[in-house]
Amino acid sequence: MNERKNKLMIKQKWLWGILLLILIVSIPGVINRWQAESANDKYEVIIPYNEIATVVEESDLTLDEVLSTLADAGLTSVSIEPVSLEDLEEQNVLSVYEENELADSLLFTQYEGAVDTEEPGYYATVPEEPYYQDFITENLQTEEVTIAGKPFYFIPSSTDHFEVDMPFGYDQSIVDHLDAQGLMVVFRTTNMESDAAIAKIVQQLVELKDDNKLGLLGSGTEVIGFGHPDQDAWIQDLQQAGYSFYTIEGSQLKGEYNLARTFEYDMIRLHSIDVNKQTNLTVTESVDRTTRAVKERNIKSIFYHIKTKGDAEENLDEAVSYLTDVQDKMPAHFILGAPEHFEKISVPAWVTALVLLAGMIFMYLICELIKVNKLRILAVLFMALLTVAYFVLNKVLFLQAFALIIAVLTPIYAVIKSAKGSTRIRDIFVQYVKAIGISLIGIYIVIGLLNGNGFVTGYEVFRGVKLVYVIPIAGIVLFTFFQVYEISKNGLKGSLNTSVTLLNKEVKYWHVFLLMVVAAVGYFYIGRTGNSGSVSELELMFRQWLENLLYVRPRTKEFLIGFPFFVLALYVMGINKKWGTILLIPGVIGFLSIVNTFTHLHIPVSVSLLRTLYSSVLGFVIGLVFIVIFKIAAHYFTKAKTRWS
Repeated sequence: MNERKNKLMIKQKWLWGILLLILIVSIPGVINRWQAESANDKYEVIIPYNEIATVVEESDLTLDEVLSTLADAGLTSVSIEPVSLEDLEEQNVLSVYEENELADSLLFTQYEGAVDTEEPGYYATVPEEPYYQDFITENLQTEEVTIAGKPFYFIPSSTDHFEVDMPFGYDQSIVDHLDAQGLMVVFRTTNMESDAAIAKIVQQLVELKDDNKLGLLGSGTEVIGFGHPDQDAWIQDLQQAGYSFYTIEGSQLKGEYNLARTFEYDMIRLHSIDVNKQTNLTVTESVDRTTRAVKERNIKSIFYHIKTKGDAEENLDEAVSYLTDVQDKMPAHFILGAPEHFEKISVPAWVTALVLLAGMIFMYLICELIKVNKLRILAVLFMALLTVAYFVLNKVLFLQAFALIIAVLTPIYAVIKSAKGSTRIRDIFVQYVKAIGISLIGIYIVIGLLNGNGFVTGYEVFRGVKLVYVIPIAGIVLFTFFQVYEISKNGLKGSLNTSVTLLNKEVKYWHVFLLMVVAAVGYFYIGRTGNSGSVSELELMFRQWLENLLYVRPRTKEFLIGFPFFVLALYVMGINKKWGTILLIPGVIGFLSIVNTFTHLHIPVSVSLLRTLYSSVLGFVIGLVFIVIFKIAAHYFTKAKTRWS
């Protein structure tokens, strides 16, 4: 028996050695990602032109004064939208009338009947400025007519599905003002029904392109040209002109995924901060959100909105404060300037093949928990099937499925494999490091497979995040059930009988207390799962303090819940194995959380590693505090029990 056990141990050591060797050889893939993320160090702040124009209209400042003030404070770019006749009317450049509206205004005058109401369309008064006259006639199919002695431009509604609110071109005078202040331009684009209108917009964009014209930021719900037969040709023209394409975080447009794939994911990630919608957002909070987005989420473009309500000059001052504070608080290795695409993250096929092989070996090792050799072989064969399917069909879905299986099983294996109790701190530390190490191996396999520009830019994602939160806890609960009721020893029938006996027992006060502790931990954990959990103002301040101090904030559920409970569980297992095993349930939270951290693939690897290092160190230290508290509580509990027994 001992000889067989020794052979198994030797086999295990060989497998671990081979696994580590394969991971070391495959490291170029992850290094390429690290280098691409590190080199992408430029960021910009964009403010929309229409909000700048509002400040000018509602204050005594000129446009050049406002632009100069913002540029001096750190503004790099301004977004401008294509102009419609409706926009020009709001700017008092001209007036627009529908045919019936103009005809009605001439009733009971000598010009009654001068408007042909049989031909629907719009009548625009001819602007006084020659610039706008040329702007309209060059970009719209107009017919100059005279009605009641006044010149009008007539644009039939039937011409390219024309509507008064349909954009038809970018105002060159605005572009010239921005160029004069050294500000870069980002053009907003929108999809339209008219092929001819889109073609004209694309042609104008190509003609406007120079070094100061950065890229195209979609508005509305669709990418420009979406659903049109000429979309590919238009997009190709814009790409060849040298434009970058922006993607708004959390607001993907229809057709954007295909656009990103066409350009091999050469997209610039943008985060929007709208103080007009989030009225309670302070300058400090906006600055914190900006720095966090740039350093933690591979976002290199911030779209900041100036307040449009209240005193215009005060709103301008607030925008200036935001811009200057961003520069003061942004880490020094990030540079204010024109953002760039990520360098091509090269992941050779042989690297992916090695990581997949490592994943199959790791799966075999994980399946030692099952103790049924046939199931171990079936599990590895299934992973091999996913591998073959990926290389044959070239579908990233199979890599995502492979990575998901590794991600959900890694925390379970890390906890169970390291669950050897001891009252010696040195032994606890060894098992703790062992659990972290196993977790990092699983994490390496996940990020080694889901690697490349598509994942860094957020278009390709890790699928199954919620399962990473649920399955590891369920797995440890099942493991605890097996250990406490000794199913392997008594069989399933015996364990069921034990369960019935337990349910018939009286509930004691300590049972209620334990249930309350578990409920409190569960509530705390659930409240911090995802992005919608409620957090108190005091905790937000504590989080921000940690972030300011440590560059990135370690996750609360890791260093305050998961890791400390795991350390405590190892100590308690050295005294009472069953009670210690129960404490592994909250303990697994720390390990599933660090796996989850790395599955957010748009977060730089360096940031995730630093966050995990902080959590691991703080979690162990707080775990030691948990042990001290446990020893004190156990001491007083024993004294009280002796007194009252």
